[in-house]
Amino acid sequence: MGSRIVTTHEALSESYIPQNILHREKELTQLSSAISVVNTFVYGPTGSGKTLLIKKAIQDLNAKSSGMAIYIDCCLYQTTNAIFHEILLSMNTIVSSKSNYALTKRLKERVRRLDHGLSICLDHFERLKEIETVNRLLSLEIKLVIVSDSHETFRKLNSMGKANITNMIEIPNYTVDQASDILFDRTREALEGTAYSDETIRKIAQAGSGNITLALNLLRSQVLKAESEGKNSIDEVEFNFENDCPNDKLSDDERTLIKILKESKSMPGGRLFDFYREQARYPKGKRSFRNYMQDLCLKGLVKNIGDRRGRIYEIVQELG
Repeated sequence: MGSRIVTTHEALSESYIPQNILHREKELTQLSSAISVVNTFVYGPTGSGKTLLIKKAIQDLNAKSSGMAIYIDCCLYQTTNAIFHEILLSMNTIVSSKSNYALTKRLKERVRRLDHGLSICLDHFERLKEIETVNRLLSLEIKLVIVSDSHETFRKLNSMGKANITNMIEIPNYTVDQASDILFDRTREALEGTAYSDETIRKIAQAGSGNITLALNLLRSQVLKAESEGKNSIDEVEFNFENDCPNDKLSDDERTLIKILKESKSMPGGRLFDFYREQARYPKGKRSFRNYMQDLCLKGLVKNIGDRRGRIYEIVQELG
């Protein structure tokens, strides 16, 4: 009656951590060696496997009982209060106080009682609203791993943070071939052998343009579509996704502008230029800025509204 496509639903979930992390062996070794030893800044584009790497390193460290590491997603926990509550909760300590001072004092007591050190991993660091959270954690002699989409986010740290977080790990984009390997590996775990063809998996990987997050989401969508139509294979439903402008075709400055607009959705040109000057690693002048915005509009990623002086830019398509 219903289609039989998925054999292991867990392998298709976003939280799944495979036993073998393909094409990130070197980076995993670097991160695993650093996580409980030195404060580290990890950066790389969306879909390059950063979150999977950090979760795998945490899993391995906690399994050894030679230290304790806690994962914090700054998309969900954006303030000192929220992050300290989550850390204490992860350490089986529930506190009702709303005072940052009381939370800091309680966390200091818990860290002191640990047999080994504590490491905190702040993922999606660009979403953190209170940068002083970093200084509070550092003052407690907690090891930090900060994970971000861009090296430019490192500039948000003050002098204390920059002086203490000195280990840098860059995560590059996957190639299409590497993304194909990962997608094939995940598909073999998740789907019936007769529920897909190599051609379809390769097509999905190519559509993702090296962004494995996008590729896995496309695979999940294809599976859902096939099951809802009562098919026995994802080959039996149309795959028509087309990524016209993948990340690797944008310059660093264009990526910065897209990132700013993704957070605000729309912004006047003058204000957007000011934000760009603050966040770009090597900011350009107004003429180059106008050229970037014109190119982004031509690529269909951004649209402009209004005349020259009152022009507002809006995000059209969010990249993976």
